[in-house]
Amino acid sequence: MESIAPRLGAFQLTLRTGTRTLVESLDLTLESGEVLGILGANGAGKSTLLTVLAGLALPAQGQVTLDGQLVASLPPLTRAQYIGLLPQGDEGGFFGSVADYVALGRYPFKEMLNKSSDRPVLSGAEGLRTNDIQDLAGWELTDLADRPLDTLSGGERQRARLAQLAVQQPHIALLDEPLTHLDPAHQARLLAWAGSEADAGRIVVLTLHDPNWAACHCDRLLFLHGDGRWQLGTPAGLLTPDSLEALYGPGTAVLWRQMQGGQPV
Repeated sequence: MESIAPRLGAFQLTLRTGTRTLVESLDLTLESGEVLGILGANGAGKSTLLTVLAGLALPAQGQVTLDGQLVASLPPLTRAQYIGLLPQGDEGGFFGSVADYVALGRYPFKEMLNKSSDRPVLSGAEGLRTNDIQDLAGWELTDLADRPLDTLSGGERQRARLAQLAVQQPHIALLDEPLTHLDPAHQARLLAWAGSEADAGRIVVLTLHDPNWAACHCDRLLFLHGDGRWQLGTPAGLLTPDSLEALYGPGTAVLWRQMQGGQPV
């Protein structure tokens, strides 16, 4: 491993929307070098949890800490130097080129290039690249670099968003349904990137809908049932016919067996 990510922890975390409890009393510590997959039906609280972990929203109860400090109390730029969030989608409004959009990932570190900081400079701020050729090439965006972002297809735009996150180089990457709009080859590329980030000592959290990808690429899984209940464990322990049907409803276990080539789970 090349680096050790700061520890992100959620303690007795309760999330609500209106009068409905999505997650109740969640205890979760993210460890350096791991990929965590979050699975659950639509509306189960996956996006809400990532937003709270990123410090962009407050829980109904409990707290989220980064190396012992409350995440929500940190200045926004400081959070961005440690934590990167890829939401499900963006609201648009960026009219520059793909290269300009990807380069925005360096923004949290701009002031740190010529100034000292009370907090240690993270590896992502050291020796920032003067160009992003490697990152554009890694997501097959080189030929699109000068194109206006708003002219891209859904899959191309998603790759640009992923490249921007890669430029940011967060020690903790929170990705909400990152496989959206991607074809199978780029889905595999994204999951390989997640594994390489973990191998480098960083933390990656993904919300997913495909238990097969989760089985192959995640070290731990968090199941959210949307009614307060949650389960945390290994893929081998959680990906069973009974637990998947409890999570997603009838028919899930059959799909899982079919996706496994007809072999018992």
